[in-house]
Amino acid sequence: MSSVQTIPPYRKKIVKPKRSRRVLNLILFFFFVLAIIAFFNSSISRITDIQIQGNHFLTEKEIYDQGNLRLNMQYFFLIPSSLEEKLAKLQEIKKVEIQKVFPSKLKISIVEYQPIAFLQQKNNEWLPILENGYLVPKPMNGQFMNGPLITEWKDQRLLSKLADQLKKIQPVILDQISEIRQNGQVDDPSQLLLIMNEGYKVHVSLEKLANNLNLYPSIIENVKEKTTKLGDIYMLESIRFEEFKDSGDHS
Repeated sequence: MSSVQTIPPYRKKIVKPKRSRRVLNLILFFFFVLAIIAFFNSSISRITDIQIQGNHFLTEKEIYDQGNLRLNMQYFFLIPSSLEEKLAKLQEIKKVEIQKVFPSKLKISIVEYQPIAFLQQKNNEWLPILENGYLVPKPMNGQFMNGPLITEWKDQRLLSKLADQLKKIQPVILDQISEIRQNGQVDDPSQLLLIMNEGYKVHVSLEKLANNLNLYPSIIENVKEKTTKLGDIYMLESIRFEEFKDSGDHS
């Protein structure tokens, strides 16, 4: 007589979640968050050294204020391109480059516009005019001033036009200009009187200053072939030379 074997029914095994693993993950995550918080609150993540180079007209305080800079600010939250945009708004700055050096250093390299002339004030102080036409409100007294001196100038609105013309003049010719004035003998404020280092006086319009002054060497060469005397050189409707009549014409 055959026996019948009974096969037990299949039961799906239920895998219970391991609570201990979840707890471990939570603990690790908790410590990871604590580590991040501790890092961002430590001196390692903060700027402790700000180096600025290339500034002559701007003070460090002006640069700090414009860029909202301060020591111990967050290193990782500072965006160089954003800071460059802020600093580039300063009239003195021609170019600026920001470099972050891990872990806590910030380097600011500045190229300022160069002074192209110096404007005399009523108190006999001299203010530099930069090549972009900006008048720096800081006197240059006692410092070396390499550029024409602007005296008897009444209309400061024309200074930017003057700077634009001066930077188009050949450097070797620009170095020969000692003084620039608005010509007080005429009503037109755009007519200028230039006193040259050799003693010649040049009459020229502001609009044609660069074009005409670049002809100065050839004109002087012509003049010296005819006379050794100084005089007025007119570069207005036409170009002509007139010798000084007496010593009073030299002033």
